[in-house]
Amino acid sequence: MDDTIGDVSTFLWWLGWRFEMGVALALVLSILFGATTGTGIGYLVGLTSGLGLWYLGTKEIDRSYWTLLDPYAEYTKQVRRTVAGTTPHESTYTLNYSSGASLFVTPDERYFTTTVFVGDEAVTFHEGVGVDMVARVPYSKDEATEIRYEWLSSIQYEKPYVRLELTSGKSIRYYANDHPDELLAEVRNHIERRSRDTAEETAATGETTDAGKTAGRIQREFN
Repeated sequence: MDDTIGDVSTFLWWLGWRFEMGVALALVLSILFGATTGTGIGYLVGLTSGLGLWYLGTKEIDRSYWTLLDPYAEYTKQVRRTVAGTTPHESTYTLNYSSGASLFVTPDERYFTTTVFVGDEAVTFHEGVGVDMVARVPYSKDEATEIRYEWLSSIQYEKPYVRLELTSGKSIRYYANDHPDELLAEVRNHIERRSRDTAEETAATGETTDAGKTAGRIQREFN
């Protein structure tokens, strides 16, 4: 069963991502044409033909890569809707990340999406939905991590990561190409509110609150 996506010329798509294979093909054709014709022009024609096919491959990628990214975008939305139905939240954010570059090719080799659900008690990161552009295969890691605000000491962006610092001293990182200003602001507000509530409860009762006890279990939860 073919699980690949996108309407492309398979050979040119494969070759366009691999400059080294274009060079190898050029050398093989150069030797073949040169030996057949016995002239320098034959060698040149073979060399040009191999590199030309590779270049056509890069153009095939640039022509048709949206036939992969569009299904990937729809796949991402479908997964987000499914997870949203079982995850308490007030706001939803998307962290997009791409990596890997090839010569003369516009899209990156890999794309990856993490969806963030910000709720009243916790923030949940669902990772991740992605697509391998070279192999033309979409995938879903399908892992959700719920982090309660009393477990968090800070959240910040350090390209290419959103970094969450836990009260245990541990940290968790999620890939993101861009600075997610609204997400950081909302989660920071929740952290500050939870910290104030905990301090007020502790001052009023003189005892460690349930939130404080829960935060003390962070070491075990994230080891």
